[in-house]
Amino acid sequence: MELTDIVLILISIVVGMLSYFFNRLAGDLRDLEDRMNGCQSEFPTKYVLKDDYHRDIDEIKSMLSDIFEILRATK
Repeated sequence: MELTDIVLILISIVVGMLSYFFNRLAGDLRDLEDRMNGCQSEFPTKYVLKDDYHRDIDEIKSMLSDIFEILRATK
């Protein structure tokens, strides 16, 4: 076996290992993108914006204050 054959075999092994590594990396990246897209599509249905939460709590507090005023007036 000549030196060029050994070098070509080593280069082939390195290229094969790199292609396997990049193929796995690309697959993992696709899986990550799918999971991120799933999270983004579920986000509006599972979580509430802070401003919406504060507005709703303020509305509930206002309703409770009105109820307490009515109860005080009936005593």
